[in-house]
Amino acid sequence: MAAEQGASGVRKTGRSMGGRLRRWARCSGIALLAWSTWMPVAHAGSDDAASYPDKPIRIVVAYGVGGVADNIGRVLAAGLTQALNQSVYVDNRGGGGGTIGATIVAKAAADGYTLLLTSPPMIAVAPLLIPDLYYNPKKDFTPIGTFATTPNILVANTSLPVHSLAELVSYAKGPGKGDVSFASGGTGSTGDLSGQILNRTAGIDMTPIPYRSSALGFPDVIAGRVSFMFDSIPSTLGFIRAGQVRPIVVMSDQRSPLLPNVPTAVEEGYPAATMQFWMGLEGPAGLPAPIVAKLNAAMHAAMKSPLVIRSLEHLGAQPFLTSPGEFSALQERDIARYKPLVREIGLHAAN
Repeated sequence: MAAEQGASGVRKTGRSMGGRLRRWARCSGIALLAWSTWMPVAHAGSDDAASYPDKPIRIVVAYGVGGVADNIGRVLAAGLTQALNQSVYVDNRGGGGGTIGATIVAKAAADGYTLLLTSPPMIAVAPLLIPDLYYNPKKDFTPIGTFATTPNILVANTSLPVHSLAELVSYAKGPGKGDVSFASGGTGSTGDLSGQILNRTAGIDMTPIPYRSSALGFPDVIAGRVSFMFDSIPSTLGFIRAGQVRPIVVMSDQRSPLLPNVPTAVEEGYPAATMQFWMGLEGPAGLPAPIVAKLNAAMHAAMKSPLVIRSLEHLGAQPFLTSPGEFSALQERDIARYKPLVREIGLHAAN
């Protein structure tokens, strides 16, 4: 859920996102209804499932072009195109912190030709921040499987006397107490959750500074107006290589092959601060089981491709495959994990 740090330094919070989504729904409802009327009848029969897919498949990426989700989604689409011998393409539908794209898929025909690239914020966090959300993550989607994980990394302003997680904790409790802040790509984003979880597990009090996108936060971290940044490795790598920020720790249990010298939170003594930020594929509710099975098998086949594996690694992601049942259980665990965190730290939807 992206949020903007205004000129006054006060975050814009409250019911604004819910209002914007309601207005979007009213404006787009007619268009969605018209779109649905000319969509082909769902391929629900066994014969139809056997011939699936017989036309291009679109993967809705609920974020803008050029971001991490977009880049990884395009890698998956290319892999599925080869595995299914049918065109699979990305359709970017950004806005609402990922909820607009998710709503489009929730309302689509359950025929396997409109799928959603999904992640924990859309499934486990958005429903807690937006009570009048236009989809129910438990009822309106059919889990197909996960295919990758994208660990976050913590980086620091280079002028800070912090080179490790232990030094960060000491600094936040000592000379920097009350003045330490961290930037993220918005309230409820994976970066924001990483910072909030580290706050809780390390007993420190870094002030969260959410931005409309992580790209907008880096200039402030580089200039020293914000102390730290939690973001995905792909988004951060260029700044690290340019020496503009200092890598501190990967918020994972495994080191990244792109940054093999950067330790993990587990190695630094904070295993509770690790988070598994998966990316997965879902369809609308009622997606026929044979189509789900065919798509899951295609994901497994795609992830065996050396080209796909290299492409994911280049983006800082790693293959992570689950069955539909395992994916459903993973979602349930994440919902159970994030709910008390969101309530405890008082996150609210923001612009």
